[in-house]
Amino acid sequence: MTMSLNEVDAMVRKAARGAGLDWGLAEEAGRAARWLCAQGQDGVGAAAKALAGPKTDRCTVSSGARLADCAADLRNGPARFKDVLTPQLFLPFAALAAKMLQVTIEVDCDGHRAMTDGQSLTLSDDFPDHASIVTVRVIDVPVGIECPMSRAMPDPEDWAQLEALAKLTYAPATDESRLNGAGAGLSDND
Repeated sequence: MTMSLNEVDAMVRKAARGAGLDWGLAEEAGRAARWLCAQGQDGVGAAAKALAGPKTDRCTVSSGARLADCAADLRNGPARFKDVLTPQLFLPFAALAAKMLQVTIEVDCDGHRAMTDGQSLTLSDDFPDHASIVTVRVIDVPVGIECPMSRAMPDPEDWAQLEALAKLTYAPATDESRLNGAGAGLSDND
C-alpha cells in the first residue's frame, strides 16, 4: 500500500487529535510524519509509536515543537532532551530549526546521529525507539543533497493504528443531523 504525503499528513493529524493532542500539536505531528516520509523514513511508524505513548509535556511532538520555537537558542549551544520516546520524530523539528537558521543541525540520540540542513537528511544508522538523551546542535558540515520522496509506504499495522485513533474524532450520525442534510441520504451521485 502506498499513500500520498497529503494522506499521511491528514491521517496523522486526525490520529493525533484522537490520541488527545490539541489542534496545534496535531498539525505539527502530521507535518513531522509527512517530512519523515518525504525523506524516505517511516514517518507513519514513528507517529504511531509516539501517539501510543504517554501524553505529557515531554512527548516527542511537544518537545520537537519547543525545539523549533527556540531554534535561535541553538546558536548559543546545544539543546538536550531526556528520556525521549520515538526520537526519530525529532528530526523534522530539527530540520525546521536548520531551515530557519540556515545552518546544518546534528541530532544525537544516544550515539545514533542524523544531520539536516532543513531540506536533506543524513542518518548514521537507524534511530532507536527510545533515547536516554537527545542532543541537538549546530555543526559546520554540509549535508548531501537527496531528492525527496513523493509517496509513503506505511506498515499496514501502523496505518490501522492511526485509523483507529482518527475514528475517535468522528461524530456519530443522529436523526437531527440527517434531517439537517448531513450524509448522502438515499442517493450519492454527486
